[in-house]
Amino acid sequence: MTTEKEAPPRRRRSPKPAPAVQNCGTCDGSEETTTTVRVGRKRREIGATQAGLCPTCLGTGTA
Repeated sequence: MTTEKEAPPRRRRSPKPAPAVQNCGTCDGSEETTTTVRVGRKRREIGATQAGLCPTCLGTGTA
């Protein structure tokens, strides 16, 4: 009679390190920027601002 060999246990892989977050110079890592609001035909600026997505971070997949 032959004895069957057991397969060695599988080695577990170590987890991959988390990717380092790159801070954007435009938004400082918040992924939002502020833009002044302009109105009228001559695009006159008023005293208000609005939030929007950072154009630099938008295509990187982090936004």
